[in-house]
Amino acid sequence: MKKHVLLWCILMCLSFFTSAQVIVGNYAIKNVETGMLLRVKDAASKNGTPLVAYYPENWKCMTWNFKNTGTNIYQLQNLLTNKTFQPVTTANEGIPFEEQPFVSNDPNQQYEFIKVKQDAYLIKLKGTDLYITPADSKGKVNTAIILAQKRSTPEQLWTIYEQAPTM
Repeated sequence: MKKHVLLWCILMCLSFFTSAQVIVGNYAIKNVETGMLLRVKDAASKNGTPLVAYYPENWKCMTWNFKNTGTNIYQLQNLLTNKTFQPVTTANEGIPFEEQPFVSNDPNQQYEFIKVKQDAYLIKLKGTDLYITPADSKGKVNTAIILAQKRSTPEQLWTIYEQAPTM
C-alpha cells in the first residue's frame, strides 16, 4: 500500500513539473487544422501590419522568440522585425491581430500556452477568454488571425517547433 501511495505521489509531482515546463528559444507556431504558420503579412515591419497564416518556411518572419513572463505565459518577439503582435483594438470576439513594437510585460502582448495534448496548445490572450484562431479554418494563405471564444474544434490548436531560420 505504501509503495502505491509513494508511486502515485511521484507521478503527480512529475506531471506538475512537466506541465509547467518553460518554453525557451525560437519557434515556429503551426496551426494543427490548416498546417499554416503565424507570420506578419509580407514580412513587413510597419506597425499595424496584419498577423496572418502562411505556408511553412524556415524564415525569420515566421520565427518567434519566446519570452517567459509567468507560468505558461509568453511574449512573442518576431526574429525579423523584433516586434510582436497584439489585438488591433480592445480584445473582443473577431478582432484581428497586428504587428506592434515589443513592450515588455504589456498584457495585450502576452499569451498563455495551454497544453491540450502532447505538443498541442490553445493560445489564449492573457486576461481574456479569447483564443488565437485563423479566420479561415480551410488554410487560405494570408488569412487573418483573430480572437475567438474557445471552440472544441482543431483550428484553435497550435504546435510549436524549434526553428533556426535560413533567411
